[in-house]
Amino acid sequence: MPKATRRAGKARRAAEPDVRKLVVRGEDNFFAIPPELATFERARFVVMSAPFEGTVSYGGGTAAGPRAVHTASQQVELFDEITGAEHITRHGVCTLKPFNTRCSAEELTMGRIYPVARQIVAAGKFPILIGGEHSVSPGAVKAVAEGWPDLSIFHIDAHSDLREAYHDDAYSHASAAARMNEYAPIVQVGIRSREAFEPGRPDKPVHCYHAFEYNTPGAWMDEAVGKLSRNVYLTIDVDGFDPSVFPGTGTPEPGGLSWYMGLDFIKKIARSRNIVGLDIVEVAPVKGTQVTEFAAARLLGRIIAFVSAWCWNNKGAV
Repeated sequence: MPKATRRAGKARRAAEPDVRKLVVRGEDNFFAIPPELATFERARFVVMSAPFEGTVSYGGGTAAGPRAVHTASQQVELFDEITGAEHITRHGVCTLKPFNTRCSAEELTMGRIYPVARQIVAAGKFPILIGGEHSVSPGAVKAVAEGWPDLSIFHIDAHSDLREAYHDDAYSHASAAARMNEYAPIVQVGIRSREAFEPGRPDKPVHCYHAFEYNTPGAWMDEAVGKLSRNVYLTIDVDGFDPSVFPGTGTPEPGGLSWYMGLDFIKKIARSRNIVGLDIVEVAPVKGTQVTEFAAARLLGRIIAFVSAWCWNNKGAV
C-alpha cells in the first residue's frame, strides 16, 4: 500500500470519534437498566440513534423516532416470556449519544454512523441502530459486512427501496436497499410497493417476497430463511408491518406483516442462523399515542432475547 494511502487511512481513523466517549452515563439509557450494566465494557449490545429525516418524500416525523423509542423502552418489561429469561440485564445494553444529523444522508451514514459501527463490531459487540429514516442503515451494514464474512440481509419493509437514486440522491431513503445490496445479498418480505424494474446486483441477489402473494404463514417462510447465509443483518422498516401494529410511520401501506408473523420470521432466523446486527427505522411518533414507539421498543427487546437465547447459546457466536 502506498505511504500516502496509509497516511490518509491513519488520519481518517484519528479523526473518528472514540465510541467510548459517546456513551450515555447514568440511568437515562435504553430499557432504564442500572448504569453498571450499560457501560461499553460490560454491555454486549450497543445502541446507536440517528434522528434523521433529510430525504423524506411524504410524511415527516422520523427525526423524533429514536428518542421516542428510547423513552418507550424504559417502560418495557425486562423479562421475556417467550424465551423465559431476562436477557437485557444478563448481557447489558449500552446507549450511545444520538448522532449529529445536521448533514447529508451520505455524510451521516458513511461519515458518522459507519466509523462508530465499525468500532462496535471490532470490539466484539452487537450493533443496533435506531432511526430515523431508512437512509441511515447502509453505514451500519457496511461495518457489519466488514466484520462478519458470509453476510446476508433480512429486510422487512413495505417498499423495496432499490432505486439506484431518488431525486438525484443515491443515499435517499428510497435507495437504502440498493446501497445495502452493495455489501450483501438481501431477502425482502412484506413488500407491497416498488418500481417495475428493481433487479438488485447480479453478484448479490435480492429475493423479494411480495405481500400480495405471501401474507399468511406457510412453507414460504422457511424458503425465505433458507436463502439467507449463516450471518444475518436485520433491517426493519416498521412500515413492513401492518399499519395497525405501527401506525406512526412516514409512508404507510395497507397490508403487511402481523406482529406475530414478524416475530415468527425473526425466531426462525435466530434458531437457524447467526444474527449479527440490527436496525429499526422509520418510526414517526403520532401526537397523543405511544403505540408505534412502544411496539418498536418491544420489538427491540424481543430481538435481543432471541439473539441471546438462540444465536449465542446454540451456535457459540460472539
